[in-house]
Amino acid sequence: MANIRFALLALALASTFFRVQAIGQTLRDPQPDLATAFSGRALTCSEPQKLVISKPFAERAKLKARLYNALRESLYDDAKGIVNIAREKEIKDLASKLKNEKLR
Repeated sequence: MANIRFALLALALASTFFRVQAIGQTLRDPQPDLATAFSGRALTCSEPQKLVISKPFAERAKLKARLYNALRESLYDDAKGIVNIAREKEIKDLASKLKNEKLR
C-alpha cells in the first residue's frame, strides 16, 4: 500500500513539474535570437528611455514602503511577544502622514 502511495505521489509531482515547464516554454519568445544567446554579448536597447516619476508620488511611495516594513517587523515582534513602543509610534506617525496626504 505504501509503495502505491509513493508511486502516485511521484507521478503527481512529475506531471506537475512537466506541466510547469511546458507552460514556461509557451510563454517564452517562440523564435528566440540564438546568435545573441550564444555569442555572450549583452543585450542593449536601441533607444534608452528614462522613467520620470513626480516628486509627490515618489514621496508617497517611500512613506508606504517605510510603513510596510515597520508593519512587517511589528508582526514578527508580536509573534515573539516583544512590544516595541518606538516602532508602534512610527507606524502611527506614518499612517497619519499617509492619511493626511490622501486628504489633500
